[in-house]
Amino acid sequence: MIKWIKYDPANPPEDGQYLILTDWCGDPFIRQGHWKEKFGFWAVRGAGTHFSVTHYAHINLPGEETDNA
Repeated sequence: MIKWIKYDPANPPEDGQYLILTDWCGDPFIRQGHWKEKFGFWAVRGAGTHFSVTHYAHINLPGEETDNA
């Protein structure tokens, strides 16, 4: 199961790659995004920046030991 975290602009995640849930024209949409801590926005390859992120999740590949899952 994916552990989704509500995105809070006042308390953003650390710089890195995440799964992000956006409200794309009223429909939920999941994709990979990169939180750019230095600039304060989500960057998505081929789609520019996203300001409608509602939730994010850490990316954990099979076999990785982590407490984020």
